[in-house]
Amino acid sequence: MKSEEVRELANRLVGQLEQWHERQDRGVLARLRRGLSEATRQEAWTVLGPCFGPIAVGCPVYETVAGCFALHPIVPAPHIGNFGETLSKVMGDKMREEKETHTRFRRLLACSDSKEICEHVHHAIRLAKSREASVNYRQLFVDLWWWNDYTKIAWAKAYWSVQADATDFTLAGVGTPVEEEPVPMPE
Repeated sequence: MKSEEVRELANRLVGQLEQWHERQDRGVLARLRRGLSEATRQEAWTVLGPCFGPIAVGCPVYETVAGCFALHPIVPAPHIGNFGETLSKVMGDKMREEKETHTRFRRLLACSDSKEICEHVHHAIRLAKSREASVNYRQLFVDLWWWNDYTKIAWAKAYWSVQADATDFTLAGVGTPVEEEPVPMPE
C-alpha cells in the first residue's frame, strides 16, 4: 500500500471518529474503547467493519487508533506532530531531569512491529489524557501502520526535541549484515 493510501485511510477513520464524538454517540465510542482489550476487541469490529470494510476488522492499527480516540477524543492543537512530541509535552519539566529514565517512551521505541506497538500505545494515551495533552490521531495511524526504524527515529527526535538539521541519522544498511574484514591468518 502506498503512503498516500494510508494517509487517506487515516483521514477517513479520524474524520468518522470526530463525527461520532461531535454527535456524542456514546454506544459507538464505548464499543471502540472495548477494542483496546484483547478479550473484548471483537466489539469494535461491529463498528469498524460496517464503516471501513474488511481491512479494519481485526486490524490492530484501526482498533488501537479508534479505541484511543474514543478514550481521549481531544482535538489536536494545529502544531502537534507525532506521538513523540505529545509525550514530550506530557513529560513537561521531567524532560530536563537527568535522573528521568524515560522508561515508558523507551518501551514504545523497543516495540518491533506494528502489532506490538499497538498493544502498548494505549497506556501512553491514558497518560496523555491525564495531562490533557493533544494527540494527532491521523499521524498516529500512519506511524502505527508503518512502524519501523524511521518512525522510531522521528518519535525520538520529537520527544527529545532534536532539531531536524542538528543530526544526520541515516538508516543505510539497517537490517543487513555489516561486512567484516577478514581476520589475518597467523603465519
